Amino acid sequence: MIVCITPIPCLTFIPVIYLFTVSVIWSASFGLFKSCLTTVDPSLAAFLRLALALLAFVPFLNVKNLPAKARLAYCAIGAVQYGLMYMFLNRSFQYLDGWQVALMTIFTPFYIVIIEGFWKKKVDVVFLAAALLAIAGAAIAICDKGCTLPDSITGCVLVQLSDISFAAGVLAYRHVRRNHPEVSDARLYALLFAGGTAIALCMTLFSGGFGQIARLTAIQWEVLLYMGLVSSALCFFLWNVGATKVSTGTLAVMSDLKIPMAVAVSLGFFNESAGSWARLATGSAIICLAAYLAHKRAERTT
Repeated sequence: MIVCITPIPCLTFIPVIYLFTVSVIWSASFGLFKSCLTTVDPSLAAFLRLALALLAFVPFLNVKNLPAKARLAYCAIGAVQYGLMYMFLNRSFQYLDGWQVALMTIFTPFYIVIIEGFWKKKVDVVFLAAALLAIAGAAIAICDKGCTLPDSITGCVLVQLSDISFAAGVLAYRHVRRNHPEVSDARLYALLFAGGTAIALCMTLFSGGFGQIARLTAIQWEVLLYMGLVSSALCFFLWNVGATKVSTGTLAVMSDLKIPMAVAVSLGFFNESAGSWARLATGSAIICLAAYLAHKRAERTT
């Protein structure tokens, strides 16, 4: 008797589970960084976080079969997605509260869809609509009558530059990664963190941030270890792996899921006031609807 084994449908959602898990972990990063690391030089915080992530992946590094051009490409992607992103993001906490930084990342889906559209020279209207719907849902989740946009234009601009760097890096990884299916993600991922660490190192040397290392407290070291090994090493790996297996619309929507979660964490653990629970629930429901629309569109186009 011949038994035919068909793929389990739920396995197609594993990449989405990756993205959802990362969003849950990242939701605590905003309040955690604001409460513990704002006194640390932003460049130094970025360097230590990325250096730890690099050390975590060095044991898996094996790119003998990759041409030199491809290795440089992955380093360049990491320099943009992680190095530049953290340079801008860490500095934004000097001007904004944790929940405000989360609020300003609301435009990440828009950047993902637009950059991908320019890349392919065609913007998918449904994916763009799903991204805009996710933005609306995130806005509802964290804004109420007593909530206004931050007065600091500097902080807002820094977060937008951070988001653009992150979105460009994710999409670049998706495109370049497809050219090297023979190498697993884990074997090459140290290259990305090497590129990001190099940028952070240069900026830390320029800012003189290394002089603060001796003054870091035990709590700050614990937070940096957590952010370097979990929020950066593990989460960025899962995020980029998941990003290579989902549609652009789904990726755009999932990138905003961390916003209502970040607000919930801020309300519950970091004593920041940002919106109401009713709006949080409504906004989250809209984001879920946007994710559903993106999935349905992906089913029709694949």
